Amino acid sequence: MNKDELGESAKNIEGSSGDTSLPLVLKKLLLSRDETLQVASAHCITAVLVHSPAKHAPAFIHADIPEFLFEHLSSSSEMLVSSSYNCLTLLAEEPLFFSKCHTVYGIEAVVRSLQGSLEMNNTELHKQGLLLFTEILTRQPEEIKLFTNSAMCRDAGRALQEAVSSPVLEVAAEAVKATSAFLRKDHQSAPPVQYRELQSLLEAMLNRCAEFSQTLLNRRPLGHASSRDSEKAILQRGKFLLSTLEGFRSACRLAIEFQSEPSAQENPFTAPSAKKEDTLEAFSEFLLSACDSLCIPMVMRHLEQTTHPALMEVFLSILHSLFVIVPHMKEKFSKKLAASSFIRLTLELKARFCSGLSHSALNQVCSNFLYYMCLNLLSAPEKTGPPSEEELSAVSELLQHGLPQISSRSPESLAFLSDCQYMEGAARQRQYCILLLFYLAYIHEDRFVSEAELFEAVQSFLLSLQDQGERPPLVVFKASIYLLAICQDKDNTLREQLHSSLISIS
Repeated sequence: MNKDELGESAKNIEGSSGDTSLPLVLKKLLLSRDETLQVASAHCITAVLVHSPAKHAPAFIHADIPEFLFEHLSSSSEMLVSSSYNCLTLLAEEPLFFSKCHTVYGIEAVVRSLQGSLEMNNTELHKQGLLLFTEILTRQPEEIKLFTNSAMCRDAGRALQEAVSSPVLEVAAEAVKATSAFLRKDHQSAPPVQYRELQSLLEAMLNRCAEFSQTLLNRRPLGHASSRDSEKAILQRGKFLLSTLEGFRSACRLAIEFQSEPSAQENPFTAPSAKKEDTLEAFSEFLLSACDSLCIPMVMRHLEQTTHPALMEVFLSILHSLFVIVPHMKEKFSKKLAASSFIRLTLELKARFCSGLSHSALNQVCSNFLYYMCLNLLSAPEKTGPPSEEELSAVSELLQHGLPQISSRSPESLAFLSDCQYMEGAARQRQYCILLLFYLAYIHEDRFVSEAELFEAVQSFLLSLQDQGERPPLVVFKASIYLLAICQDKDNTLREQLHSSLISIS
């Protein structure tokens, strides 16, 4: 059946609104033993659905067409499998497709077919199968469990692991999207949760992304090669990296959700003497290690060439979630991030993209990340004893209110800190936040403003407090004195000024 005939069929069907005979006729063709008729039937269904999906999909679903399309996924005919994939993907746009539980009965056929198609040398078939799988994983209602046993869930994960490792970028990219949808709590909650399988899937996904990024770096154009090709490559890498990070964020979300599920803590069928590898704790520590060794380096390399707000939003939300996922490591992880200039990086992002009301979601993610990192750093200080609960509570409140308001570059922040005009509550809180950020950055050797400029700004800030008769939170005052001391220690000409300032303040 050619395209003109399919189009004419679609028009005739639309003209016969309410006529239910067509689904039954096409169903008979699907049940025939003639492969040509089966493919023609699938093509006709596709043409009808493309022409008017909302109108005709329910009739096909009530006629149990999906059941027979799922059966055809086991065919040895690539053309029939391809036609069935396309039909099912269109039917998946209709909620009735899921509420009638067709996907619950058909998911095994999809997984088996995907495993088989990946062994064939047919890239288009790989992409069609993965697209269908992604649609089902994404649209499946949470209240209807898709994987009714852990074995089927394991097989699905292994098929995705093979797909994300594909040397064909388009196939790997579609598999990464499917992986992100697969890492949903309702898809993974069939006991026992197989954390080692999930870890293997994530490792394959991250390694494929790292491999792709490195390949592009090795192919950098030399001499007078087209900059357009270079820009296209950077855009392509950024898109794949963003999808990979979204998949990793889904894994982080899954780990957080399982923290409140006692049955999901470990595999109950593991022998008591066995090493506890298939546990939520081990999976959580893997997420932290993978982020540290793979996600962070890939993002930092990408930042050397371009900065994309959506990518950074996902990335910083991952870092924030890891404080919750591995709480016993949050102070150590925060110190490593601070020593790697993440305070500076986040402030630069806010200054570049979050002024005014632009990129409000990114601003919120940046502020949340800084808030928790700062509290972690202040709870385990390098040079002094930890603050009291009362001091931490006061700092927590001012950071929560002040951080979202900060979107200035370093010179502007220094000028604002130096402002000797009368400061009202919100403005003063912003000054406190800025000073604490400089303090935490400096204490972890991230000195992104000069000592002389910072000294002048802190001195002016303290004198302003004195003039207005204000007493800052003790943590802020300690941070101010530390910054004055560290600045003069680096610049001998500031020592006399420091002595004069302290006498004046006292």
